[in-house]
This record gives sequence, structure tokens and C-alpha cells, in this order.
Amino acid sequence: MVDRAPAEGGSAEPAEALAALVAKLRAELTGVRTAMRNRAVIEQAKGVLVERLGITPDQGFDQLVRLSQRTNIKLIEVAAAIVGTTSPDPNAPDVVNLIDDELRQHVARNRTDGSTAKKPEKPDLVPQNARKRASRPPEVEALQSQHQLLGARIAAARSYDEICDVLGTAPTAWPAPSSVLLTLLDPDGAQRGVGTYGVPGEVRSRWSRIPPDPGVPLVVAVQDAETLWLSAQTGLARFPVLGHPPFSGDTLLASPLISGERVIGGILMTWAEGLPAGEELRRYVSALLEPVARQVDALIGDEIASAWFHVAGEESGQAAPAQVWLPTVIDALHDPGALLSPVHEDGQLVDFRVEYANALARQIFSGARVDPDEATLLAAYPALGSATLLPEFARVLQDGRPRRLDGLRADPRTDGVPGPQTLSVHAVRLWDRVFAVWRVATEADLLYDQLLQAERIAGVGSFCWELRDPEPRCSPELVRLFHRGRDAATIPVDELADSVHPDDLLAVQDAVRRTIVEGKQLLAEVRGAGRVSGRRLRLAAEPILDDTGNVTAVRGTVQDVTEERAIEARLRRAEEALAAQRHRLADERRAAEALQKALLPTDPELGHLEGVELCGRCRSPERVGTVDGDWYDACSVPDGTILVLGDVDERGLSSMTTAARLRYAVRAYAVLDMPPGDILTAVNGMLCAMEVEHTACLVVARYTPSTRELRWAAAGQVAPVRYDAAGAGTVLTGPLGLPLGEVAEMRYTDTAVTLTPGDRVLFYTGGQYAGTRPRSDRRRGGGLDLVRRAAETIDLTDFDAVITHLVTSLNVPDDEDVCTMLIHVP
Repeated sequence: MVDRAPAEGGSAEPAEALAALVAKLRAELTGVRTAMRNRAVIEQAKGVLVERLGITPDQGFDQLVRLSQRTNIKLIEVAAAIVGTTSPDPNAPDVVNLIDDELRQHVARNRTDGSTAKKPEKPDLVPQNARKRASRPPEVEALQSQHQLLGARIAAARSYDEICDVLGTAPTAWPAPSSVLLTLLDPDGAQRGVGTYGVPGEVRSRWSRIPPDPGVPLVVAVQDAETLWLSAQTGLARFPVLGHPPFSGDTLLASPLISGERVIGGILMTWAEGLPAGEELRRYVSALLEPVARQVDALIGDEIASAWFHVAGEESGQAAPAQVWLPTVIDALHDPGALLSPVHEDGQLVDFRVEYANALARQIFSGARVDPDEATLLAAYPALGSATLLPEFARVLQDGRPRRLDGLRADPRTDGVPGPQTLSVHAVRLWDRVFAVWRVATEADLLYDQLLQAERIAGVGSFCWELRDPEPRCSPELVRLFHRGRDAATIPVDELADSVHPDDLLAVQDAVRRTIVEGKQLLAEVRGAGRVSGRRLRLAAEPILDDTGNVTAVRGTVQDVTEERAIEARLRRAEEALAAQRHRLADERRAAEALQKALLPTDPELGHLEGVELCGRCRSPERVGTVDGDWYDACSVPDGTILVLGDVDERGLSSMTTAARLRYAVRAYAVLDMPPGDILTAVNGMLCAMEVEHTACLVVARYTPSTRELRWAAAGQVAPVRYDAAGAGTVLTGPLGLPLGEVAEMRYTDTAVTLTPGDRVLFYTGGQYAGTRPRSDRRRGGGLDLVRRAAETIDLTDFDAVITHLVTSLNVPDDEDVCTMLIHVP
């Protein structure tokens, strides 16, 4: 296609023509809207002239037209000036005497924001009362006139955005706001943005719903029902959102919209530049909020927030805000419900007044000896209300989040209830009020909860099967047992047979038949299948009979005994293992006792040793029922006698076996004429190489009768005690090496002492405790001193007395082994 330029004087392109048409229509729409706003002001001015001059409305309009023509002022401004003269002021001018020159001055002052008006050319013609009116401050006249004009335009607005547009665009005596935000209060305390001016679309979308956040100035203004004037410098610390759209600007006004006693929403106005100083200007700006609230309340129309109902029992007919259907809804509840309004004193929330309550709630108030028509929260529940309900309801008003309070206790001693009560309360915010529903738990409710908990603890579910019904009625625990925790409502009857192991099915069917047909009780334990596979269930049921003896229903329980049977099986296996262990230990003990008897020398054998008299004894702890690895030995060697006292750690047959190996090893090395120190060194190497699981304490001594020399060496054992003929005791000094089996390279040395006739030497064990407890050192403490002075209290010739004194002095426990050898040089 070939583009052709339009001929000179021809029509424009279609797009340009369409744009021109849109601009024309937009201008016409703006004119219509402006005319609608101005019409209210003109009608108000006509009314003033009709009332003051006693003329008809048409004559009043003609008078306005003539004034407009004579003064060359727009008709709307003439009407606003006349309406402004009706503002409540003691110096308000009389409309009848308003002359052309004074009208010009009045309008000029409005146009110039309170500047000096043009003086009349003929002051002598100005009436005296007009001069009196001229003494009125011009800025006050301007503010009052603009207030009337804006109030009329706001009243003529037909949408929330139009109200914001009037506030942002109308010529006033103060700077126009850069942005306006209008909100409505939702039931949960949040604010819903419904109208804006000067706010970008993305910002309006982001603030379309304002939660009850105390960091937002508009929220604080609505919650506290207080107008806030803020500046960017002073308010930033309290409100961090200042400086961000739509809260940006030098000056900010946040105020609630109040209609009657109701807070219906909020308004936010910001100025990019600060307003002129002066309280009068701020007072007139704040005064515009009242007509805004009235018009917003009128625009709400059939919305929920505009509905009203009359409180029953109030003779004054005073109304309270709520849904028109709220009384019907509250009365239809099965639980007590009430609408509560906050009661403030000195700015503090002190109580909640019951505005409306259903019949169940009124019964509770009456039971608490409170007049339902005068009831308050603290009057009905003094202690519970002040401690829990009042602060929780206050938080509902503050943040708008619902509260559910369970398990509350009302005490008749502190609350007005006739008896102890358990309450569950659910509260939600409804505009500036709280709607609460509570439930008083009955004895049956408490027992039901207790029964459910008992079933859960015991793993028991209950059922009731009315034979005329197709499905049984099952408790929640039984459904959970059957469905393994999955959400389900009941147990299908057709799946019951598949839930029993095939091997147990015939027995169960026979038991059920006897219960239903013959009326006998049912008690059975079955293995599960299908959904309950791997479980063992115990069934118990009894029939319910009618007057004729026929079974009409069956009630019973099902208990999961799987864990119980598993515990019984484990206990049975443990008992069997314990019995086997006992038999094994008994056999080992008998073998250890026989081995110990074989190792220990007999008294006749001890009595025939050359040059020395010997006594020896081992005391095994009888309370623990075991044999310890203790032994003593004495045997003749060339030119003397070998004396041995040993103690192997642990108990039982294993320790006695090690003791036997050590006994024969010592005898073998002694035959080789090795000194006691070398014998211990050789035996230690053998034990470290062959018996790595055991250690042993050992003392080896060699007594030579011809010289009365006693040469001894000790490995982890206590030092011997020597008693002279007079009974004086001394502890023999000499090196005490480490126990055998701990260090393979250990070298042991001898110590020699010459005995005299009548001397006695006491060798003893008992310093090694069972298990891993450390060995005692008998050279420390007062016990060893008592052993050394034994002759002072006992007869050393009485070997039994020596043993008793030793055990008592050293406080040897009953479960510790003791082995003793006493040698006497005649």
C-alpha cells in the first residue's frame, strides 16, 4: 500500500481522530463530574438566600447569577463565598447586607490564600456592619469558605477514588497533598485500601491490604482512634516506613474515619513540602475528616461494615454495629456466643461489655449471678477474665489474629461459676469488637477425653455393633489400629474376615456365632492378616439382649498385644538363657572348688616341714557364690622350704586354672634352686606369654632352717609382718614389684631376713578387689598398724583368731577373698 499524506484542510488520520475524540469525551466527563460537585454548593447557596431573604429557589438562583455577572466572579465561587459566611463564627457576616465590593474582597482573599483584598473605591458607601465584618481575620474567612466548598464536593462524590481526587485537586487555602490513601477497616483488624490519589499503581497494589502492624502510622491512628501529624525527621524512629511510598513526604497526616461511635476506616494524606505553620490551618484540615467519614459511610451502602442491629433490652434503642444477620447466627449456635465491645478508661482497655449474647450465654451469665443485659467479661469471670481472657482478647483487637484457648479452668471460689468448669474459648475480631464463642466441658466430655487417652495408652479400641446397622461404630483408637494411623472414618465389615490369619479364622467365626446366636461372651486371641498383618489381637465382647433374650447388639474391645507377646517371648528366652548360665556357673564352681582343694596342701602336710611350723587358710566369699583364684603352697626343697601365697584376678574356674599353672611353675623353678626373685621373674614371663587375660599377685619365700634365713620376693603383694617371741610386730621392708602379667620385662629382687626362735611371720592377701577396682596397699592407713599390734589383743597361737583379727582390722569386704599363711620358728 502507498501512504498518502492528507490533503491540506483534509481530515486527520484515524488514530489522531480517535485520540481527539477520547480527549473530548474525557474533558466532558471531567466537566460533568465538576458540575456534579459544584451543584451541591450552588444548591446550598440557594438555600441560604431562600432562608435569609424569603425568596423562591428560582429567585435565589437569579440572585446568584446577577452577583456573578456584577462582580465578574465564577458562579461556583460566589456560591462558596455565600455558604462560607454560614460557618460557625461570632463575626459571621449577614448575607442580606453582602454587597458587591465585599463579595469581591471575600473571593479575592480565597484566591490569594488570605492575601490583602482589594479595597472598595467608595468606602463611604460600605455599610457600617460590613466594616465590622471586614475586621474578621481574612485567613479565617478563607479557611472556612474552603472548608464549606470541599465539604460540599466531598458530599457529592460517588466513589472512594473521587473523594481522594477532591482532596488532592481542589483549590484550597493550603498546599494540596501530594498523595491520599483511603482505607476501610476489615473485621479482622486489617485495613483494605479502597481509594487513592497520587499513588502509583504498583504502590497501591502493594498496600491494598494493610495488616495490623504497629509500625505503620495509619494502623496506630485507627487502633488508637487518634489523628497523627508526623514529619519525616521526627517520626522515622517510631515508624520505619516513613520515606517509602505512600508514606513519603515532608508532612504526613494519618487519621481514623469515625462515623458515630464506629471506626470504619482510615485516611492518609502526605505533603511533599511542609504545611505553613499554624494550628488553625491543621485544625481546618483535620475538620475535613468528618465529611470524608460521613461520605465513606454513605458509600459503603450494603457492605458488611454498614449494617446495624439494635441491642435487645436497651430501652434507648441505641444501636451497635455488626452484620444484620449476626443475631440470627449467634442464636443458632450450639455453644454460648457473645459480641463484646471494649471498655476504655483513661486510654486503657479495662473490660469488655457484652453487646449481644445468645440464650446459652445469657444462661451462663445468670448462673454466675450477673445481669445478662449489664454483663461484662470481668463480671462473669473475675479471675479467669483478668488473668487470661482480657489480655488475650486485647491481643485479638491489636493484631487481628484469632485465638483458640483450650483447657481454661474457672474456679467457683474466684469466678462466679456454680462449680468447677473447663472452658474452650474461640475469639475473633469483628471490626472494633471481639466475637467470642466458648464451650463448657461437661462431665461426659471430660470422661470421653479420659477414655480416649486411656485407649491410646493401653492400645485398646472399642466398638459397638447394632445388628440392625450395616457397619459397627468404632472408637478412634480402634480405627487407628486397623488403618495403621491413616485417616479413616470406620472399619469396613467386608474386610474383617481378611484381617484374621487363615489358621485362626474358623475359631473366630465359631466364637462370633456363639456370641450372636447363643448370647455367650467372646474372648479370643488371634493373629492378624491383611491390614493388621504381623499383629496379635485380643478380642473381648459381650452381647446386648432385649426383653425376649435375643441379641440386638455386641459391644467389645480389641487390644493390640503384639508388643506384650514379644516381651513375653524375649523374657522366656532370657529365663532359659539365665537358667543355662546358672547351670554352667554351678558346674564351674564345683570344678573350681575341686581344683582349689587339689591345690591347697593339707594340715598334715604342712605340719611335717623341716624346721618350721605352718598354718594356712583361704576364705572364699560365700555371698557371691564363686571361687576366687587364691591359693597357698609349701613344699620341701634341698636345704629348706618354699613358701608361696598367690592371688589371681577375677573369679571362677578360669582364675583357678591359672592359679594351678602358677603353683606348678613355682615348684618347678624352686626345684632348680632359683632364688625367689628369679622365680617371680620367670613366672612373670610365662604369664605374660601364655595367660595374657589374667594378672596375679604373688609372694615367694625360701626358708633355710640351718641359718634361719628367710629370703622373700613379692609381686604386687603386701609386705609380710614379723612378730617376735614377745609379740611385737614389724612390717618387713623390701621391694614390692608390679603384679605378674602386667610388664613382661619386669625384674624382681630378693630381701633376706634372719629369724630367731619364737618368731612368727604373717603372709596374707586380700588387697585385690573384684572387677577393675584398684588394689589396696596394706602399708597405708591405720589398719596395718592394728595388724602389726595383733599380739596386744589376740593369741598368735590361735590361727582362727589371727584370721578374724586380720579381716576386722583391714575392713575386708564380705565379697573379697582372703588367703593367709602363718609360719612359726620353734
